[in-house]
Amino acid sequence: MLPEKTPDSNIAGRRCEITPVTQAKSDEVTINFHSAEFNCVDGLNDCAGNYRSFQTLNGVVTAHERHQTEIRSKRDALDLPWRGPACPRKTEVKTDDAEALEAAGPITVISEGRTLIIDTDEERAMTCAKILGDHRLACTLLITGSPLSNTSTSRPGRIKLLHVDSVSVSGAFGGFSAKVTVEGSEKPLVEWLDDVAIFDLVLDLRSTPSYAGGRLPIGYYWPGPSSAALDGAMAELPEMRGQFKKPQFVVFHKNRCFHGRSRSRDCRRCLEICPVNAMRSARREISINHYLCQGCGGCALVCPADAFRMVQSSQEELLKSLRRSLEDRPADVASSTCLVISDSELAANNEFPENKEYDRDRRICFEVEQITYARLEVLLTAIAYGAKEVLVACDSQNPPAIREAVEWQVEMARAILRGLGLGEERIRFLVMSPEDVDLSNALPRSTCLGERANHAPIRPAIFSSNGTGRALIYEAAQHLHNRSGVQQPWLPLPMGSPLGAVAVNSDACTFCMACAGACPSGALSSDGKVPRLVFQEFKCHQCGLCRETCPERAIQLMPRLLLDPGATERQTTLRETEPFHCIECGVPFAPPAMVDRIKEKLAGHWMYSSERQLRRLQMCGTCRTRDALTSKETGSWNP
Repeated sequence: MLPEKTPDSNIAGRRCEITPVTQAKSDEVTINFHSAEFNCVDGLNDCAGNYRSFQTLNGVVTAHERHQTEIRSKRDALDLPWRGPACPRKTEVKTDDAEALEAAGPITVISEGRTLIIDTDEERAMTCAKILGDHRLACTLLITGSPLSNTSTSRPGRIKLLHVDSVSVSGAFGGFSAKVTVEGSEKPLVEWLDDVAIFDLVLDLRSTPSYAGGRLPIGYYWPGPSSAALDGAMAELPEMRGQFKKPQFVVFHKNRCFHGRSRSRDCRRCLEICPVNAMRSARREISINHYLCQGCGGCALVCPADAFRMVQSSQEELLKSLRRSLEDRPADVASSTCLVISDSELAANNEFPENKEYDRDRRICFEVEQITYARLEVLLTAIAYGAKEVLVACDSQNPPAIREAVEWQVEMARAILRGLGLGEERIRFLVMSPEDVDLSNALPRSTCLGERANHAPIRPAIFSSNGTGRALIYEAAQHLHNRSGVQQPWLPLPMGSPLGAVAVNSDACTFCMACAGACPSGALSSDGKVPRLVFQEFKCHQCGLCRETCPERAIQLMPRLLLDPGATERQTTLRETEPFHCIECGVPFAPPAMVDRIKEKLAGHWMYSSERQLRRLQMCGTCRTRDALTSKETGSWNP
């Protein structure tokens, strides 16, 4: 007997709505994904609410619909239905942002209702399977922790049952796969059930999820200990059959990516933070499985090269909404507003205990879909737009890697405010959970209510929010710098920040230009006419490839924020010298330091044992070849 149904939100994949695409195609059922979860339609669809002549098939995908899907997929290569995780379509990379965004169209997922049920209680699992079977879902049961001594399979009706020691699930909605362990041997589930390799849905009734990732994907239902959540999942699972539209949440710019540039210090930040393993490295190139991607934004948050751009809830839309929220404040509280950026409803519902009405008027709860949107440029722009305080309230259900990455953004913002003398406590970070959250302890009451005289409110900025992330950081910091009165031309940042400069040791540098050749963003470059190393700070991401490539170890990273708006994009000369001239013809051909270092390295070598052989190191290529061919010295090369 299933528990009585009550509303509950502890289910992956809630808030879904099935809407017809067109009146002509009334037999086609489409579910639109507008975010990482299913969202309700906004009513702007021409067919929204008009169901008089629309007859659904309860999500059943007929053979005719499959045939039409195959025809449409051939016409549109950007919209291929996914029949499993074996061969995901590789994203086509566009160098231009507009073309890339245009190519990032929705993808199609087809669910036939193949459901995997995981439980430790065989009777409960069988009960759920029979109910779902009555709704035309083909169920497979995995019973873990069974006291049976051997693995057994049974087929009561259409239900398949297998006893295993443990199970690990991977994949996403429409393409889940599983590995099971039996008597210490781990094998893919398909080896035990030959006719079932891929599952569209998963109902996990264990106390802890069996998914091999940090975040449960769409289509994976884990009610946990809540009986109401189980009843909600059982009511929703039958609706998860049919054809679904899923957006591509992120656009990847391959030409900006640092991955694969170094074999000893490779950038793997996006690979390490992705909670659903949607990132892959193949042949030293990053690719995204958009069927697995849930739009958490972790890749865009940690990428130092801005190679990832979020499509859903873009940064421009986010900042415009944030600015409107700050501009709509009452005049009497405009100078003491506390902005709470959170991905949890707890922030909006939490109250300050001492004076609830007073605190509510001075607090703006700005809820975002993903906490990863609280990037450095957003935090600084919020202060520049007039927020007195900013609290980043992160839901405790976020994976640890994402929580740490967001906290790092807060630390960089605090370092900038500290350098400007504006008070680093203006920006704070808090992990929120239903058990121990209390916003009254997150921010000091005096600062939250705007009572500190030395932290006067800042006049709101008027710069546009259409720029890139790096451009917004510099614009917001420049605005705060002008209001702070600080005369320092640059601010120090913590080591590991994506902004900064490089310092070159003139005594050690030989002008080999290996650093310029290794720089992936073009921040370091050579003049080409004379030995000169130039640097453009706006392009530097502090990736460290120049420092790693330098054979003389002459480069050091300087994480900082330059406050001069003209100097960030202006090229500066780090090192320059007169070229060395050939001792025979007088043609300049190399930096003097490089010639001296080569002479030092080859001193004592048998091929350069005589004075004439050493003189060749001071000749250009033409004169060096001519001298070697005409020499009669013993031991010299003579063809």
